Amino acid sequence: MFRRIWHLATKELIHLRRDILLVSFLVLGPVSELVFIAWSTSAPIEHLPTAIVDQDRTEASRALVVALENSETFDAKYYPSSESELSALLDAGSVSAGVLIPTGFAEGLSMAGSDPPQVQVILDGSDPAAARAAEMTAQGVIESYAQERVLQTWGHVAGQTGEVIRTDVRVWFNEELSQANYTVPSEMGFMLSMVALMVAAISIARERELGTFEQLMVTPIRSWELIVGKAIAAVVISYFVFLLMLGITVFIFGVPMKGSLPLLLVLALFYIFVELGWGLLISGFSRTQLQALLLVMVVAMVGMVFSGYAFPVDTMPPVMQMLANLVPIKHWLLIMRDIMLKGAGITVFWKELVALAVLGLIINGVTLTVLRKRLD
Repeated sequence: MFRRIWHLATKELIHLRRDILLVSFLVLGPVSELVFIAWSTSAPIEHLPTAIVDQDRTEASRALVVALENSETFDAKYYPSSESELSALLDAGSVSAGVLIPTGFAEGLSMAGSDPPQVQVILDGSDPAAARAAEMTAQGVIESYAQERVLQTWGHVAGQTGEVIRTDVRVWFNEELSQANYTVPSEMGFMLSMVALMVAAISIARERELGTFEQLMVTPIRSWELIVGKAIAAVVISYFVFLLMLGITVFIFGVPMKGSLPLLLVLALFYIFVELGWGLLISGFSRTQLQALLLVMVVAMVGMVFSGYAFPVDTMPPVMQMLANLVPIKHWLLIMRDIMLKGAGITVFWKELVALAVLGLIINGVTLTVLRKRLD
């Protein structure tokens, strides 16, 4: 029995080794996508082209513009004279942000008890990430500037010699608020799911497409041995790609590994076995490798929607949140981020681990039952 499984797994790996195009797609595809995602998100959002409409033209308004530029998020490239010119720049995509400083800005800062002057910041929301970063920076800079000006003017008169208000903000687990520390592990988890699904999905489908499936069926090998032999090759390829992506993530892009590396490696292997069930089930129903890959894409897109990678699960309707719990990758991403970014142990994410185990038993149980009926 073990000898037959070993020979079948060896044959599967030899097939993959000879198919250079497929192996390149399975290894270089996920790795290159991870590199591009990490590269594009590791850099902070800086030097957004900005248009300044300064209708006040005072020392105070110019100081505000300097404060905005010193934040390095905004880069004042245009100084239109009216709101209509600013709108034209935004419509054309020439700028990502516009700042409108009204007439009487300096006078409003110097008058106690009056309504504070309003500074309008207009952002291009077609790029939500850049818009959120610009919004947070603009609010912080403008509030800090206004507070400083009020203190300079009225601090001693009003008997205030200290700060008007002090905010102490502390960030845990991702102290530098790096977007890459969130997106790169998520992308790595998603790519691991894709590789496991693809390698498993094409295994039996390739035998049917090449006409060798019937030859396997007339050999003494049993149906469950065929399934296990195909799964071993998928596990080897998937785990190798995961190790490669993990090394790139930690050592090249500097995503922290605060938790236990052995624990992450063991749980990654466990997660691969969970996802293999879907891949083998797809393979059993596919007549060609192309059909298998197309079905993998459908399953992967559903997984992306419910995983919390593209859209936060907590903001979904209650019914959608319940459905998300039936998707293995949703639990895997939570586990991986808890280990890498929080340094958490099993006592923290045991619920996700139990959910993965239950889903794995159900998925692989259904897969074995269906495939044995179709193969026997």
